[in-house]
Amino acid sequence: MLRIYYISVVSVLMACYFPLHAQSVNDKFPEVYQLILNRNFFKAKDWYALNKSNLDQQHQQLTEAILDNAFNKPAISDQKVTVLLQTATGLPDSLLLKLHRLKEDNAVKQYKYKEAKVEVITMLKKFAAMLSDEERDDLSNNLKIWTALENVPPQRVSRGAVKLKMFKDNAGLNNLKMTVGMDTADFIFDTGANISTVSASTAKQLHFRIIPSEIAVNAITGKTVTAQLAVCDKMMLGDLQLENVVFLVLEDEGLSFPSINYYIHGILGYAVIAALREIQITRDNYFIVPETETEISGPSNMAIDGLTPLICIDGMHFTFDTGAGNSILYAPFYQRNRSIIDGNYSPQMIAFGGAGGKVETAGFKVKVTFNIMDKKVTVKNVNLLQNNINQEKVYGNIGQDVIRQFSKMTMNFDKMFIRFD
Repeated sequence: MLRIYYISVVSVLMACYFPLHAQSVNDKFPEVYQLILNRNFFKAKDWYALNKSNLDQQHQQLTEAILDNAFNKPAISDQKVTVLLQTATGLPDSLLLKLHRLKEDNAVKQYKYKEAKVEVITMLKKFAAMLSDEERDDLSNNLKIWTALENVPPQRVSRGAVKLKMFKDNAGLNNLKMTVGMDTADFIFDTGANISTVSASTAKQLHFRIIPSEIAVNAITGKTVTAQLAVCDKMMLGDLQLENVVFLVLEDEGLSFPSINYYIHGILGYAVIAALREIQITRDNYFIVPETETEISGPSNMAIDGLTPLICIDGMHFTFDTGAGNSILYAPFYQRNRSIIDGNYSPQMIAFGGAGGKVETAGFKVKVTFNIMDKKVTVKNVNLLQNNINQEKVYGNIGQDVIRQFSKMTMNFDKMFIRFD
């Protein structure tokens, strides 16, 4: 299944903190920071609840700003980052750089592209000597994106309930019919796509406003492809109206798989889906935006890393991808269960692909059982990669082979939970 990633558009914290803070270091802070670096915001949140009093005020503010960002409170996170940048004393430049990264991400989540651009310019100018070649290239790519979008108004979504029948395409993925003016096109529903994506021919058919940009985008294979940007001023999802929707535009061949007669017209990604506040998907393929949000008790089991949803299962954090037909497990899962895997499965080459082409890597075909909502969910023949492809910090990616074992899935982006019934 195709998955599109920004190249570090929303990479908030990348380097290790420990050697950067030369003054009086709180012995407890590296513990929560390591969890954050590993994208395990769930354990970091639990850790902070138990150990907050052991951190000094600056470390408290920093941890809270990161966790607010991860649990989809970008405005609150941004307020805390702003205070830190204005009042913090003794912070090393490397940590100030991270705060600007976080501020950029908060701006993106609020569709404030010009503010994101300002943060990138600040990082490129003020911290140039600290940046690696890769970081500098990533930020330069971000600058192209936010410069292209700086005059685009924030995305808006009308409120209201909707219930639409989805249909499965030749790859077995759920599609929704989008309407632009008098034209319609089928778009895959895919939380695993950071940003909505469209083929060049579909963008032309629907009269999207193309913004020439030459953006570098990472595919799941680790390869880089080039994309343009486009804006749809108004499109309809049933009775819901979406305005100022940003799309990556890929050449048709980048979204084509002629060997299986499969062609993708477009993908609705996280930025659109999260704006709906809550969505439900039923086993009989209905897409629902409820009139009233679902009530739920208990801790949040969903977080957001940049624009990628995460789910906590059995104490492990996974990306959550409604557009993936099958789940996949990554190297951290192998390392955690190495003795069991090596003792019960034979290694083989695992092939997978996306817009960047196809790759093969060493791995296994395994059977895995998850405990979800007091139910044991077993999935067979899951691809397990032995080595990292994109420096994965998560244990894997949860796809439709898990989701469809339940009659209904609910994603709530306000209370940040994924519920299965």
